[in-house]
Amino acid sequence: MCRPRLRLSPELAAALAATSLVAVTPTVEPGVFALSVTRKVGAVTVGALTVRVEPKTPISNVLWMMGYASNPSWWSRHTTMVDTATDFVEALAEAFALATEQAISKGLLSGYREVEDASAVLRGRLRAGDQMTRRFGLLLPVEIRYDEYDEDIAENQLLLAATLTLLTTTGLPSRLRTRLARIRRTLADVTAPTRGNEPDWIPNRLNSRYHWALHLAELIIHHGSVEHRIGKVILRGFVVDMWKVFEDFLMTAATDAIVRRAGRAARPTANRGTWHLDHENTVTIEPDLTWLDTTGTPVTVIDAKYKALRAGKLGPNADMYQLTAYCTALKLRTGHLIYAKGEIQPRTAKIIGADITIHSHSLDLTLPPQDLLNAVDRLILEAGDHPNYTVLGSTQGLALA
Repeated sequence: MCRPRLRLSPELAAALAATSLVAVTPTVEPGVFALSVTRKVGAVTVGALTVRVEPKTPISNVLWMMGYASNPSWWSRHTTMVDTATDFVEALAEAFALATEQAISKGLLSGYREVEDASAVLRGRLRAGDQMTRRFGLLLPVEIRYDEYDEDIAENQLLLAATLTLLTTTGLPSRLRTRLARIRRTLADVTAPTRGNEPDWIPNRLNSRYHWALHLAELIIHHGSVEHRIGKVILRGFVVDMWKVFEDFLMTAATDAIVRRAGRAARPTANRGTWHLDHENTVTIEPDLTWLDTTGTPVTVIDAKYKALRAGKLGPNADMYQLTAYCTALKLRTGHLIYAKGEIQPRTAKIIGADITIHSHSLDLTLPPQDLLNAVDRLILEAGDHPNYTVLGSTQGLALA
C-alpha cells in the first residue's frame, strides 16, 4: 500500500485527518506524517497542498451507482456518464456543467411560485391572521399571498445550489470554473437556498430538459463539500464514502430484485421495528437487508462489505460472526455476504454446531451499469432458489412495529 510521507504542521495534520479522506499517522521523524487511504474518495485542499484519492472502480460507475441509489427508476434508463476526466470531483463537475449548459441553453425554466409579502396594494389573497397579529389593526401595509410567475423556482434553485457547492470546491481546473461561473451568472436572479433546506422538485413534461442536470445536482448537494477549521488552518474539499455508495447501490438494486420475486426487503429504519438476538430483547441486530416473504417472515439476510476478498478466503472472521448471529436470531439456515471485489466464484462456510451456511459473494464494480444490475439480479435469484431457505419454526425475539 502506498503511504506517502509529508511534512505537516500539527494543525494541518489534524485538519487533514478530520476529513477522513486519508488516515494521518505520525512517523518517528518529527513533523513528518504518513498518509494512507481509507474508504473515501475525493479531494481536499489547504493552501498549496491538495490531496486526492481516486476510486479503483471506474469513475463513471461510481457516479452512476450514486445516482441509482437515489433514483433507481430514472438512472436504470440512463447509464451513460461523462467520463473524460481522471479526477473524481472533476468528472462530477464536468458532467454537471455539461448537463446544465444543455438544460439552460434555451433559457431558464419559469414557473409559478407562492409569495408572501407586505404591500401597500391588495394583490392575491389577504393573510388575515398575519394582518391582525403583525399590524395590530393598521390598514397598511397589507399582508398578502399571491402567485408569481418567474425563474426563481425550485428547479433553478437546485441548479444554483449545486453550482455554488462546486465553486467552493478547490482543485477544479480553470476551464471548469469558468463554465460554472458562467452558469452562476445565468442564475443571477435565482435565490440560493439555505444549505440543508433545498427545495424538492417533481419530474414532469415541462421540466424534462432539466432532468439530467437536476439528478446530478441532487448528487452534488447530497454528498456536498467539506470544510474543517483547526486553528488558523481552513481545509476545503469534496469527499464521498465509497462504502456507503456501494452499500446504498447494492441494497437498492437487491430490493428491486426481491420485489420482482414477490418478496419484501427490510432495511434498518427508525420506524420498521427491531429484531433482537436475546430473549430479553436487550441486544438488537440490524442486517443491511432482510428478505421477507409475503407473510412478513424472514427468508434470508444480506450484508454488504466494501473490502477486498482475497483468493481462497471467505472474508474476515468478524463478518462470519455477524452473519451467524443474524441467522441464529432469525432462525435462518443461510445468510449472504456480498463484497465489492475479490473472487468471482461464491464460497460457502458451514458453521459448526449450527445448521447455518454463510455464502460469500463478490460483485465486480467495473462492469457496465446494466451488467452490474444483472449481476445483482443473479445473486438474488441464487439466494431465493437455494434449498436451504426453509424457515425453521417461529422467530424468537422478533418485534415488528
